[in-house]
Amino acid sequence: MKLSIDHQTNYYYKELAQRSVQYIRMSPMPLAHQTIHSWSVMLPKLATLQQDGFGNTWFTLSRNEKHDNLQIQATGIVEINTQTESIPDSGDIPYLLFTVQTPLTQCSQVMREFAAPYLESVNIDSLRDFAKSLINRMPYTKNATHVGTTAKDSFDLGAGVCQDHSHVFIGCLRDQKIPARYVSGYLYDVDQNHMSSHAWAEAYLDGNWYTFDISNQLFQPSHHVYVAIGRDYLDTAPVRGVRIGGGYESLYSQVMVHRIE
Repeated sequence: MKLSIDHQTNYYYKELAQRSVQYIRMSPMPLAHQTIHSWSVMLPKLATLQQDGFGNTWFTLSRNEKHDNLQIQATGIVEINTQTESIPDSGDIPYLLFTVQTPLTQCSQVMREFAAPYLESVNIDSLRDFAKSLINRMPYTKNATHVGTTAKDSFDLGAGVCQDHSHVFIGCLRDQKIPARYVSGYLYDVDQNHMSSHAWAEAYLDGNWYTFDISNQLFQPSHHVYVAIGRDYLDTAPVRGVRIGGGYESLYSQVMVHRIE
């Protein structure tokens, strides 16, 4: 399935920023699951292209001039294999790294007890049952959380978005030393445009990474474009950085994903 993707992100600052450094991950990964026919990232000035330790492509954008906004547009055409069942482990990163908790994925006792029936004997079916139970326990709810919300806090709240669902799922698996990783990317929704970048979890079983998109209850990456993988949201955030000055910022972000054949 061939997809046309347009991702626009605009930050506006109330005051002039004196300097800033931003790390931008908006480039799809080279995987057997997906073919990148074209892709471009438009930035305010020339940036340095790099790869991080997880193999994600990122731009480092340094601005020493005064500025009151940051505008980014990523566009391109990516073809995905809708029959992909799992992603083979590349071996480039020790999979046991993904058994280590982060502050965002720490598992609480309440989470542990909730997950216990599904993790006694771990297989694809038991993990899918866990994912189904989790969406019932934490219905998809916009604006209930923010990018810094931990798995524990969103689980206690009983609500969240794709980031929260992924953090809780990952945290529970890692608590039992089951490797689980966070994936960010784009989702093609047949009924509507997915208006923001998306996130889902993957679990490592028998040398492969299996998809658990809790928010949409999808268990194959049949509608998913991979952009970045990591331990949690902070490793895969589309834009992350620091600035001096600028004051309060407002954000406008929109993703349009269309099927073109």
